[in-house]
Amino acid sequence: MSGTSGEFIGVLPAAGRGTRLAPLRYPKELLPITYEPAGGDGTGVRARAVAEYALAAIATADADRVLLVVAPWKLDVLNYFGDGQHVGMEIGYLYQEEARGLPYALDLARSWTRGLHVVFAMPDTIITPVDAPARLRERYLATGADLALAVFPAAEPERLGPVLLDGERVVEVLDKPARPPVANTWGLAIWGDAFADLLHQGLAEVPGDAGEPALGHFFDLAVRQGLKVIGVPFPEGSFEDAGTRVGILRCLDAQPAPPRSPGQQPAPSRSDLASRT
Repeated sequence: MSGTSGEFIGVLPAAGRGTRLAPLRYPKELLPITYEPAGGDGTGVRARAVAEYALAAIATADADRVLLVVAPWKLDVLNYFGDGQHVGMEIGYLYQEEARGLPYALDLARSWTRGLHVVFAMPDTIITPVDAPARLRERYLATGADLALAVFPAAEPERLGPVLLDGERVVEVLDKPARPPVANTWGLAIWGDAFADLLHQGLAEVPGDAGEPALGHFFDLAVRQGLKVIGVPFPEGSFEDAGTRVGILRCLDAQPAPPRSPGQQPAPSRSDLASRT
């Protein structure tokens, strides 16, 4: 972590095409997966965009500023979040003209996050426990890691990014393997300049005619090039992806209670919501 200050900043990429939910033309980051009380007496209900959940999770890692990466077809995300005041965070925006894949979206933030610790989450996922980023931050700092991955159980690791661990030491990071050796996946990450530089250099070496690279490839590259990469398992946790039809249903069924401000009423259950409609 040499050359990195003590400040943490969130990065949330929201510039993808969302092809897995086609023909949906609505930004998947704004899908109303979760709900929270509204109104002075807490009896009302406000739909909560799934990306708000990711922002709240990032905030648990003491990151009160976030960079959102958007694209021309995702300007509704900018209009929804604005300056971030209504979600209690400072939000800035980076503009990606073309959908080139997740690694390129993250690399856009490199010059803006120089000297900072980056807390990365995906805006169409819900994780539990909700303080996983805070616990990941604690281990990241305690171990002096260059890259820290939060690792969650996965029912379908062949669709995700399994992580082989030796204690907390990451041995290998896979991407959608046909025969996963473990039933888990990475779900969020924290890194400093060393990994940001490796990602930038690695992308510069990707042939122009190559397809979209997988972020897990660069996580594994960091391991192979000798960066200190740790994985923090959350065996009691969960990782749900709202970027697919099946994932949306799973998010609704396994919806965790979002982090609440002091005095805020608990989020209503699905049965409560049904009784109010």
